[in-house]
Amino acid sequence: MSENWQIGIAIAQVVLGASVPAIIAYFGWSLNRRLKSIDQAQWQNRKIIELRLDIYKDVSPKLNSMYCFCAWVGDWKSISPADMINLKRQTDKTINVYRHLFNEHFYLAYNSFINTVFRPFGGANLDARIRSEIRSANGDRKLVFADKWNSEWDSMFDLQNVATRNDLEEAYSNLMNEFRTSVGLKESLLK
Repeated sequence: MSENWQIGIAIAQVVLGASVPAIIAYFGWSLNRRLKSIDQAQWQNRKIIELRLDIYKDVSPKLNSMYCFCAWVGDWKSISPADMINLKRQTDKTINVYRHLFNEHFYLAYNSFINTVFRPFGGANLDARIRSEIRSANGDRKLVFADKWNSEWDSMFDLQNVATRNDLEEAYSNLMNEFRTSVGLKESLLK
């Protein structure tokens, strides 16, 4: 019995001696695979953030121009109503093409801002109309526009549903905050 016992111990030592390197190799392979997966995910996230930042760099100045036009601040005197419609078309296209790269809160904030600045869907074959005044206490667009005012532009305004300054500022601020968050920038990183 003791000879069988010694043979059993010898076999166990051989099996154990062979299995330890196999177990270590398996864990090494598993760890390497997991690290590659993490690296791939980080690379993908980095690429998505880069694309979001490119979109931000493209769209933010257009959104700001729309805000300035309706808030009568900044470069509002150099933006024509036709420019406003073109800015809307360009940003709508970009935002809708890349909608699924951003969170839903951003998309809702975008639509809220656009609906504050414009009255969309004015009818068949009609452009959105700008929810701002032509003349106000802030100025007269016809007199101060950098180029010659085109009288056809008058019909591009929705003078019955002018956005209030508070609504405009709230919609713009909310949109830009959601844009920043959706891009991946946290407010704490900016301070």
